[in-house]
Amino acid sequence: MRIAVNILSSYARFLTGVVSVFLLTPFTLGMVGVEQFGLWSLTLAVIGVLGLLDLGLSTTAVKLVAECAGTGDARARNEALSTLALVYSVLGLVCLILVIAAVPSAIRAFDLTAADADTFRRVMAIGGAALALAFPLSIFRSALIGAGRFDLVNGVETVTILLNALLVVLLLKGGWGLTGLAFAYGTVLVAGPLALAPVAYRVMKDFRIHPGLARLERLGEVAPLAIYFMLANIALLVSLRSDALLIKAFLPLSAVAAFAIAAKIGEYCYLLNKQFSNALMPLVSRSNGAGDQRAVQSVLVDGTRFLMMIATPLLGLLFVHAESVVYLWVGPELGAVVLPLRILLVAVFFSTLQLNAANVLGMSGGHRGVAWTMIGSAALNLLLSFLLIPRMGLAGAALSTLIAALVLEGGLMLFRACRRQGFGPLRILRELIPVLACAVPMAWLAHSLAARWPIESFVDLAVNALLALTCYTAAVSLVALRKHERRLASDWIVRTWCDWRPGRAPEGRQHG
Repeated sequence: MRIAVNILSSYARFLTGVVSVFLLTPFTLGMVGVEQFGLWSLTLAVIGVLGLLDLGLSTTAVKLVAECAGTGDARARNEALSTLALVYSVLGLVCLILVIAAVPSAIRAFDLTAADADTFRRVMAIGGAALALAFPLSIFRSALIGAGRFDLVNGVETVTILLNALLVVLLLKGGWGLTGLAFAYGTVLVAGPLALAPVAYRVMKDFRIHPGLARLERLGEVAPLAIYFMLANIALLVSLRSDALLIKAFLPLSAVAAFAIAAKIGEYCYLLNKQFSNALMPLVSRSNGAGDQRAVQSVLVDGTRFLMMIATPLLGLLFVHAESVVYLWVGPELGAVVLPLRILLVAVFFSTLQLNAANVLGMSGGHRGVAWTMIGSAALNLLLSFLLIPRMGLAGAALSTLIAALVLEGGLMLFRACRRQGFGPLRILRELIPVLACAVPMAWLAHSLAARWPIESFVDLAVNALLALTCYTAAVSLVALRKHERRLASDWIVRTWCDWRPGRAPEGRQHG
């Protein structure tokens, strides 16, 4: 039940973010213009690089807390978290120093005008200071996730998403421009983890973070894990953020803005799918610590099957309706987004395929393989981007991401995880054939409906997608789900309806 609540709350929080971005992006474009939006995207890319200072410590903290929860050793947990909090405080200071040192070099490298340079300095100052404060505060978020309380983290982060949306609207309407965007971004970056501090103290037994509990000798225990998690995080951030920097090296700011739209949709699809695998991460760590390999294998095989059941219709429908989505969302003037968006959606499919595999490897001693595979993917992406962007423009940037995701993430990562569990990747791929087969009639129906009834509004798009999803759901229930899974699903639907239908109190609360 806890896992189900964690997964559902993760999706609810993430969908809130998607809706927020969906509504705010065209509003922001209209308020600041394409050029300034490109500058904002460029600034976020630089701040994202500074996020590499996390050094993999957040993932390490999650793993340590999960293991201590299995053994019941609260003191070891508190010592480890206090030590990491101290390290994070130092990293926050380093972040501030880097912001001061890097901004002049970035202005020269990006060849910004005097006005854009002044804006860039202000935005980087606000964003860098907020990130420096967020580093030590993030320890509370990691502690709650390691304890399996995704629901509480997601609840607080949902509120901060809404706060960010409110601040963006108020500040842009007040004429603050990119400075207002930076202030909104910085506020929620600090407010979210700060609000989780009292929550952690309230729900985690004997929880305590204090400098007196820091044990520097514990750094020797966490360093091997942190180094490889850091390398994996660096690779992921490079993959997500480097395209904007490379595109600016060859193309104007308007191209950065256009690709940012496609990249944002692809990134949100990837992160949405990641909510499912993230909720299973503590389970993998606890099961591996307890020697329950059957549970670990189930996460890898069945977890991947269920993950792709959820991811496939989302990516498939976005692929089919990419042109309509872009035109309705940001207008036909950014039609150049459509092709790179479709390529990125295919890349996200292969990146999603390896999410559970990466978790199983990372939480069961295979963190070195995860790190080097992600580094290889990022390096291949960078190399291909340098070669293809000058020749193919935005499509070249997207194609570079696809090739890296196909070869190293969807290919090598999955192979390593399966081999570590004692079976081949064909076992997982066989499970995915029915899922992909169910997507074929869905895509055909969506395309056929759009040909007969053109999509001219988001209502048209929603109706088309709902009909196609109904077709997909019916096909999955008949083809991709096992008999006992269909029975469990139907029992849950009947029980939920009986408990909550109008005029009837939930079972156990009726009064006679």
